[in-house]
Amino acid sequence: MHLLITNDDGYRAPGLLASAEAVRALGIDATVVAPSGPMSGASQSRRSGVAVDWAWAAPTAGIPTIHVGSTPAACVVFALTSGIVAPVDLCLSGVNAGENIGATLNVSGTYGAVQEAGARGVPGVAISREFGGPWAEPDSWDWSWVPGATTRVLSTLLAERAGWFTANVNLSGTDRGADPAYTRVSRALYYTDIFDLDRSAVLSTIGYRAEDLAPDDDIYAFAEQKRTSITLVPRA
Repeated sequence: MHLLITNDDGYRAPGLLASAEAVRALGIDATVVAPSGPMSGASQSRRSGVAVDWAWAAPTAGIPTIHVGSTPAACVVFALTSGIVAPVDLCLSGVNAGENIGATLNVSGTYGAVQEAGARGVPGVAISREFGGPWAEPDSWDWSWVPGATTRVLSTLLAERAGWFTANVNLSGTDRGADPAYTRVSRALYYTDIFDLDRSAVLSTIGYRAEDLAPDDDIYAFAEQKRTSITLVPRA
């Protein structure tokens, strides 16, 4: 098996290192192809016909690494079609700094990468972790538990590959992947987004309403029960 590891936080992000460490612990061959810088909120976007820079970088936890000056989905296209990367059996995207759940999941560049891989016939797992500190300072968060939680969840999913094609995982720092809940994507909003005129930017805050949640929602499991949420999607 050969894995593609990517993300939307950039190739130097602590979550990408956590994924690489987890994959190495499982003894699985992999290549990292990730954005050159942060691309949060890029969804499945990429631009056709626009030249981008790419280069080899220092290995990530011993795994060969390429960074591409574009979105996570573009990184997937690069990995699957350029001929630079060996054939890919699974796309692992993340670990994202902050949870990706609820009705606006498709905004996520982390999830957009596995959507792009899935559209091209490659299964994928998007993994995010709960916020662990200031939104803009993920390097200051505690990441020590994330590689182990990622290893635990990924090994479980690989053992159950007949039952899913893509998966969206949100790691809870409370159970750390030891007691996951199998969920569906909630129809409720988890993030409340507004356009702030003073900052001239879209700003996001966590603002779901508990009364809008169903018992099998990813938001309910993650935010109310403090459990890791795993949403499995069969192949269309």
